[in-house]
Amino acid sequence: MIAVEKGSILIYRVFDIAEEVNLSVVEKILSEAISNERLKLKKGPRNALMMKNAPVILNIQEIDFNFLGQNIRSEVYAKIWDYGVLSLIFQIPIIPGTQWSKLIEYSAHLESDQTIDEIAKNKSKDLVQMLKPALQKPRTWDQFEDYIIYFLEKVQGIEQASDLLNQVDIPSLIMGENNFKPSEKSKQSILDSVYQYSADDLAVIDWNSAIVYEPSGKKEVPEVLEFALTQMMEMRYYDDLLDDRLYDLYDEIEKTRGSIFKSSFSKLAREASTRFIEFSEFIERIDNSLKVVGDFYLATIFRGASAKFRIRDWQESVTQKMDLMARVSELLSAEVHAGRSLILETIVVLLIATEILTAFWKVTT
Repeated sequence: MIAVEKGSILIYRVFDIAEEVNLSVVEKILSEAISNERLKLKKGPRNALMMKNAPVILNIQEIDFNFLGQNIRSEVYAKIWDYGVLSLIFQIPIIPGTQWSKLIEYSAHLESDQTIDEIAKNKSKDLVQMLKPALQKPRTWDQFEDYIIYFLEKVQGIEQASDLLNQVDIPSLIMGENNFKPSEKSKQSILDSVYQYSADDLAVIDWNSAIVYEPSGKKEVPEVLEFALTQMMEMRYYDDLLDDRLYDLYDEIEKTRGSIFKSSFSKLAREASTRFIEFSEFIERIDNSLKVVGDFYLATIFRGASAKFRIRDWQESVTQKMDLMARVSELLSAEVHAGRSLILETIVVLLIATEILTAFWKVTT
């Protein structure tokens, strides 16, 4: 009988809260009220990630909530990332002896229950208010990313990590399906994303959840998955923001169409150029925020998660819209220059006409 003897469910809620965060100011704000520390991956053969401006981590008081009729106490952590993202992590301990079928029941409940969503939204608002002095251009976006990691440290009934693949229904747990069995094609799609560093560990990654078996208890793989999740969050935010900005630009262009002087085009051109620079800086900041310098396994995990989260597709969408905004900026600038040239030509013609009329008047008088 397969049963989890030690483990936890890591539930993530990721929010976009600002354009940028000054982490030094965050630490200063929290220093007197809340204990905090920088994220540091432990030294060892897997110490492969070098992060510029690692996020600030803080503990939030434990919370109690009803979970399938049981009163569950969850530890809550928050991470503030310098590129304007807030991660909230709810760590729910798995009761020793929990059978795999019960774990699947938990996953199905988590997929449909919105209790944690509401708690996370309220915690996010409280933290944003507290950290406001450290936020550059604070913003409120009603969307968020959610993710679940089943972090297993000790499982009864297996000799090595790969036994999980043969003895339990991993796809049903990943998909949060308790009422029907996934098709073989769906199962295979999930089982194609299995990663192992040694015979003692295992990671199965999908777009909405993952299973990580790590007897050492090190949370390096969850930290890599979380980083990929924050990247996707920012890509989604900027993709949505670009849609709004392009719509506003098109609307303003329609309003000013036919105007002789096109005075508002200059403002629109500056807006488009500013946004293009802003988004370019964001892409560069994200690309440079994490460097893989040696650990092949964690690098593979990061690439696999990025593929599952379709980060490349989101980035291409953002890039295409950035290019479109740059093109709009060029066209608006050309319109502005053409309007100014028309004004100058009109002034020159009027001056020449004035000179001719003045000369003619002098001759006739």
